[in-house]
Amino acid sequence: MKRLVVLAALVASSTSMFAIVPSAYAVCDGCVVSAVNNMNANVSAQIQGTTQAVIAAQTAIVTALGQSTAQLSGYETRTARSQQRVEDAAQQIETMRQRDLARAKAEGGRYDPAASACTDLSGIIQFGGGGGGSQGVGGNDLVNSSRNWSRGNGPAGLPVTQGGLAVAQVIVADREELQGLGGYLDPTTDLRLMLEGQTLDTTDEKVAKASARLVNNVVDPTPARPLTDGEKRTPQGKAQLAARQIDEARRSAAHSVFSYLGDLAAPTGSSGLVDWAKRAAPASYSNTIGDAVSNQQVIDIFVQSRFANPDWHQQLATMAPEAVSREIALTNALNLHVNWMMFQLMKREAAVSATHLATELDNRDTSGTAITTRFESAAAQ
Repeated sequence: MKRLVVLAALVASSTSMFAIVPSAYAVCDGCVVSAVNNMNANVSAQIQGTTQAVIAAQTAIVTALGQSTAQLSGYETRTARSQQRVEDAAQQIETMRQRDLARAKAEGGRYDPAASACTDLSGIIQFGGGGGGSQGVGGNDLVNSSRNWSRGNGPAGLPVTQGGLAVAQVIVADREELQGLGGYLDPTTDLRLMLEGQTLDTTDEKVAKASARLVNNVVDPTPARPLTDGEKRTPQGKAQLAARQIDEARRSAAHSVFSYLGDLAAPTGSSGLVDWAKRAAPASYSNTIGDAVSNQQVIDIFVQSRFANPDWHQQLATMAPEAVSREIALTNALNLHVNWMMFQLMKREAAVSATHLATELDNRDTSGTAITTRFESAAAQ
């Protein structure tokens, strides 16, 4: 019995012991879970705190960089402005220095020009700036009219077409009509009309007519009557055409000279050139300045306003060296232009000399090209 009781007690105690062990295990599992949860919470909190710290650090770094960039940009701006102020100050100082130098030179008389410097400059601009071609009747116009007269072309050559008496009548009529023009008893036979006057105002119809008649009277006063179409087909007519071609070629040498002389004396330029001429001409200038001036009158005024002008010599004595140099440069430029004009005239004179030599040789050698320009009909022969 006792054994049963002890056995029962052992059984009971083992049962109770086995009952207690699972409960202890359950308590330990809860602790572990709680600890793990606590650890996770702590880790999450630490991660979140670290992340926020990193973000805050990034924000602080970006803010610091932005402030540094702004400071650097401001520094560069201030540096550029400072440099600009330095350059502006240097330029202002240099400007003031140059101004002082110029003032000193001006007070010393270095920039004092000749009294006529501005006037001369305006004349050069008007004269050399292409103020326009010849006004009225120029040299080429005179030559074209003369060649039409010689050939019997147009209104100018009508008297030649009509025959010998008509030619004589128109020459005499022009002489009577134009008598006394320009102060010449007979301008149609007086070359002074084209050579002495500094400007030949061919805008005046009578002056142009007198000039044309003068050229005709010198170069070809009594041209031969033009050949008819029937005469041109005959052997003698063909010979006449050849002879007249030779004659016209040689007369063209004289025409070239009159063309050049006519262009020199013809009015040219604009009204500004006339205004310049009236201002630039000295008080002692003897030639008339009308409503137009020619190339040769412009040159004449340049010359007369200097060597022939007593005032210019006095001005030259008081000029600064630079002003004298300008006068010399202007004179040299004028000489260059005049030399070129002389060269153009020399070419024409050479052509005239060659033509004259050829004509003399023909006159000496009767078997040469000297053919009469008069046409004689077969009946007259």
